Amino acid sequence: MKKLVTRAITGIVLVLVMLTSILFSEYSFAALFLLILFASLREFNNLFKQTEVKPNVYLSILVSFILFGASFFIARGTTDTKMAFGIFPLFFVIMATELYHKKSKPLENIAVTLFSILYVALPLSLTNFLVFPGIFEKQTYTPSLLIALFCLIWIYDSGAYLVGVSIGKHRLFERISPKKSWEGAIGGTFFAVGASYAIASFIPEIKFIHWAAISLIVVISGTYGDLTESMFKRFFGIKDSGNILPGHGGLLDRFDSLFFVVPAVLAYIKLFIG
Repeated sequence: MKKLVTRAITGIVLVLVMLTSILFSEYSFAALFLLILFASLREFNNLFKQTEVKPNVYLSILVSFILFGASFFIARGTTDTKMAFGIFPLFFVIMATELYHKKSKPLENIAVTLFSILYVALPLSLTNFLVFPGIFEKQTYTPSLLIALFCLIWIYDSGAYLVGVSIGKHRLFERISPKKSWEGAIGGTFFAVGASYAIASFIPEIKFIHWAAISLIVVISGTYGDLTESMFKRFFGIKDSGNILPGHGGLLDRFDSLFFVVPAVLAYIKLFIG
């Protein structure tokens, strides 16, 4: 019971902090996501602390911050998209710096450093294009789309948990996550699609048919994001990626779905909505 109360309090505080930061201004949103980016990268790199692989933590953070900053100003419309080309040489800098470290596994070090940017920094940077979506009348800060995605993720997760605990019998992916069930996934999907109908009335610029499609994308990509992080934890033999959130584990545990959801949903929006 105590753990459940701790988990509930942490969840409420996390949601309040996130909503306040996202709604207050574009700069408080950026500050929040840079903090999430920093902490998530540290958590991911800490997974390799007891191994021979030594990723370049500081350089991965530096490149990730530059990537997020460039994405922010490009999405905001204050910087030309050509700025993005300045990021590409940084990936070769990561490879070149390994020449000076004299470590035993240079290829693995480079691979993990690059992967941390791909896995954590790229999706969080793409959130900038959700809060400056370009589908509304003006290119202004509009956080409603990002908040809607968070709602769909949370509703799906909650619905899947409730249905799974109640009637779940058939394992979804037992080798990776033995507690998830097909019944829970299907039940959570119904919750998410139902929520998309309500969201369509709050964001009429996107038709319900698109919101229904987005909710399914959230379900599929979010599930794979969750399972992928579970695969990492199973490989390292750990229960949680960190302990920064009492009752919830680490930030990777909380945002694993988002890492897959954001690129998938953004691709759909750009391809089929505008």
